[in-house]
Amino acid sequence: MAPDISGAPATLVTQLVAPPEAAPVKRFALPAQLATIDLGKGKMVEAWTYNGISPGPELRVQQGDFVEVKLMNKDIIAGVTIHWHGVAVPNAMDGVAGVTQDAVQPGETFTYRFVAKDAGTYWYHSHQSSSMQVLRGLYGVLVVEPTSAPVHDDHDYTVDLHEWGTDPECFQNCAHVRTINGTAQNVQLAAQPGESVRLRVVNSGQDRHVLALIGAPVTVVALDGHDLNAPTPLDVTRLPIAAAQRYDLRFRMPETGVVQVLDADLEPKANDPRPAVFIGTGGSIPAQYPANAPLFDFTHYGAPDADALTANATFDAAYILELGNALGLYDGQLTMRFTINGQVNPYVPPIIVQPDQLVRIQINNPTDDLHPMHLHGHSFTVLTKNGQPLTGSPVILDTIAVEPGESYAIAFRADNPGLWMDHCHVLRHAAKGMSIMLVYPNIETPFDIGSASGNHPE
Repeated sequence: MAPDISGAPATLVTQLVAPPEAAPVKRFALPAQLATIDLGKGKMVEAWTYNGISPGPELRVQQGDFVEVKLMNKDIIAGVTIHWHGVAVPNAMDGVAGVTQDAVQPGETFTYRFVAKDAGTYWYHSHQSSSMQVLRGLYGVLVVEPTSAPVHDDHDYTVDLHEWGTDPECFQNCAHVRTINGTAQNVQLAAQPGESVRLRVVNSGQDRHVLALIGAPVTVVALDGHDLNAPTPLDVTRLPIAAAQRYDLRFRMPETGVVQVLDADLEPKANDPRPAVFIGTGGSIPAQYPANAPLFDFTHYGAPDADALTANATFDAAYILELGNALGLYDGQLTMRFTINGQVNPYVPPIIVQPDQLVRIQINNPTDDLHPMHLHGHSFTVLTKNGQPLTGSPVILDTIAVEPGESYAIAFRADNPGLWMDHCHVLRHAAKGMSIMLVYPNIETPFDIGSASGNHPE
């Protein structure tokens, strides 16, 4: 519950819905159900899925569409929801069990309704026991196509990166099978010489991936669904993508040969086979991963925009989030706890905002872990990295990957009233405490978190 600051009557999160729109309606049905998934290479997993597949169905809509998605839980005993990651939905549609709704139990349904206001690459996933359910397959991609594309692409493909545990009882801190678009085998995508290709890369797992595109110069046209200003082609460059982040890449097919997308870690390991993407005709043997290629740095890429929000702006509110970890008791067990300002959820004091405030948040990570911090319901502008302002394009994200020893200053406009989570998207970190609430005044929830309610968002 948000504190009553103004004395105005409280608003329930269930009242924060999209008003009727005179817009095209796109309807989808997503049954949540158990299924056995063949990952290829002899790897079978017992998965939790949307529509019997994982990733779930790719949902494509146009900017301005009124989107209606009916979730039906067939047999997920723990309950299920859908969170629209990166989409500025009204609060009642955020899909967080115990905050904006109850988890949908077997035999029940819930219908999500929102306007696809912003074009871009997004994704959806369960926010009920998300540290287990997302890794077990309850996720998919949402693409919002622009009303008028400034550049024509001959092909528009999605590349989903995920990790699956081979032991059905182990989906945290255990051996993984890496997949691309749901398979551990190489992925082949069609394209002809001279054609323009857009790749929408989504990291739906928990590990950081470091991609390299071989065979053509590549332009990073968007991050987390938001276009970059005046991006330029890059020669062979490694592209780090943390959990929940997205890259939109564009390249033109060469006159001969194929284009490959390779996946590795910052320090590639021997005997660590991973699938690759082959675009074009021919080719099945991955190239040597360019371990010495430069890493992409968004803070110096593209060109500045005179109208962009900068660190010199006047902010109405400012917060500091100090990330931490330490051994301690959590839910009665001795474990590694992941903290914000020395506390674990639900004891972290919330970020409190007033409508239309410009809010600055400083995120410091003195730990030895990567923490991709995701803010629900809002996008934010990156102001500084390690105290230094960005010199390239404005960068607007919903998930910021804060490496060990790094700090970022971000800012956003408080323009979407509700109760919103801000948490680490290494979901096992969130499940062990690294989560904070962003609250607007006089908003209340009728839902509860805990064993009695059956709602467990993390």
